[in-house]
Amino acid sequence: MRRIAIIPARAGSKGVPDKNIIDLCGKPLIVYAIEEALKTGLFDRVIVSTDSEKYAAIAEKAGAEAIMRPAELASDTASTYDVIAHVLQNHLTAACDYFVLLQTTSPMRTATHITEACALFEARGEGMEYVVSVKRSEMASQYIFPIEEDNTLKNFHYDLKRGRRQDFEEYCVNGAIYIAEPKTYLQSKTFFGPTALAYKMSDADSVDIDTWLDYDLATLLMKRRNEQT
Repeated sequence: MRRIAIIPARAGSKGVPDKNIIDLCGKPLIVYAIEEALKTGLFDRVIVSTDSEKYAAIAEKAGAEAIMRPAELASDTASTYDVIAHVLQNHLTAACDYFVLLQTTSPMRTATHITEACALFEARGEGMEYVVSVKRSEMASQYIFPIEEDNTLKNFHYDLKRGRRQDFEEYCVNGAIYIAEPKTYLQSKTFFGPTALAYKMSDADSVDIDTWLDYDLATLLMKRRNEQT
């Protein structure tokens, strides 16, 4: 089976400047995604899509391939779909069975998480097309949805007032792992909906660095993890 990992890494973050390569416990943030993808041994290619020569050099040193984006995909208005489509449509020398999107901002995601999510995707039942990583939602402001008894997201929607909280477990997307077949994703332009399976992760493993507070939390958790290994 042929699999590829895609890691988007645009320069120019506003909230945390150069967020994708900020130092986290001695490593540029992007390196965590690359190293964990490589540790799985699952991928034929680990591809970093970037608009920065500096980021590309860091990615290649860590063992990934770097693909430079065209100018129209280098702005903060470029969609995730456009970035993924650019890789899938222009830089695959051979067909792949599926791809895994790994955001750089989820440094607590490990090779084990990636491997388990891939196993879930490969064992999916008929009609299931995606795997999306999630965590328990404790905030009313987050987009939340129920996971059914068969682990699907068939009732996924954004209605925050659809029923009693105690009637179901609520989850939100944590941004760490997304999986799909190229053809399916290029047609649907989404990872969500009734044909998506949920891969559940803990709160600690789901930290997503978007602010300095997130960065401080990730630093604390990573130091604790490193001390335990």
